[in-house]
Amino acid sequence: MEYLQNKFGKKLDKCILCSSEKIYHYHTDFNGIDIFRCKNCGVQFMNPQYSDVYLSEYYSGYSVDEPQWEEPLLYCHDYYLSLIEKYVNKGNLLDVGSGKGYMLAAAKKRGWEAAGYDVDEKWNEKLSRKLDVEIKSGNFLELEWKTEFNAVVMHHVIEHLKNPLLYIRKIYELLKKDGVLFLALPNINSRSAVFKRTLEKMGIRKKNTGAYYDTGHHMFYFTPGSLRILLEHNGYEVLTTKSGHAARPNQTALKRSFMRNISDRLLWKSTFLMICRKKELFTAI
Repeated sequence: MEYLQNKFGKKLDKCILCSSEKIYHYHTDFNGIDIFRCKNCGVQFMNPQYSDVYLSEYYSGYSVDEPQWEEPLLYCHDYYLSLIEKYVNKGNLLDVGSGKGYMLAAAKKRGWEAAGYDVDEKWNEKLSRKLDVEIKSGNFLELEWKTEFNAVVMHHVIEHLKNPLLYIRKIYELLKKDGVLFLALPNINSRSAVFKRTLEKMGIRKKNTGAYYDTGHHMFYFTPGSLRILLEHNGYEVLTTKSGHAARPNQTALKRSFMRNISDRLLWKSTFLMICRKKELFTAI
């Protein structure tokens, strides 16, 4: 198939996020995917990246129904919205990477005017009818919207992008003055990942090396520090950083309460979230 024959693009010779040429090979996973790291901004990334042809085919059927996850995911998104509402009044919300629609459904229930974006056009049409919200497809960087947004959400999206910088700058333009951007994503410096990577570099752990990079569809690998650098150099003020909230099916209310109030405060989990506010003036990297 063409998409497998053209699986990768050209090798990058500089960091996409900060343009530094001080990049170096950092790790290789068990699939032979090379991970590079930027000495300037600290981000890690797949090099070379997947091609546009490969990604288009991969994501063409990415969204499927998973009924057992409906309750915990709606719960998580409702919780994330409660965090967002600490920093901005309810209004227009854009969910970039709306997927199965849990954020859109939770936002509507809480009184937001919600809209979405995702790459799977057929799925979007189905979901748009079900939720009665606008969900766009196409090139996100070229899309126009009828309104500015009080909040933009990227829930486990930024790690999938070939150029997160362009999305961050596009979202800046879409946000109202003092609007907020919410991001949730994997933490490549989680306690588990750091431990496993250390064993791998020592030659002790040899099976499934680098599996925590999830290179099947992730191309950028952030830490709270490297994401903060990207945001602060592109017009945002970071308001809060927490570990991600990993609700599961049939989870007790007590466990969820413990995570929300205690364990989520520790940045050693496999995911983290960040909420930041648009500043009026900034100087890009």
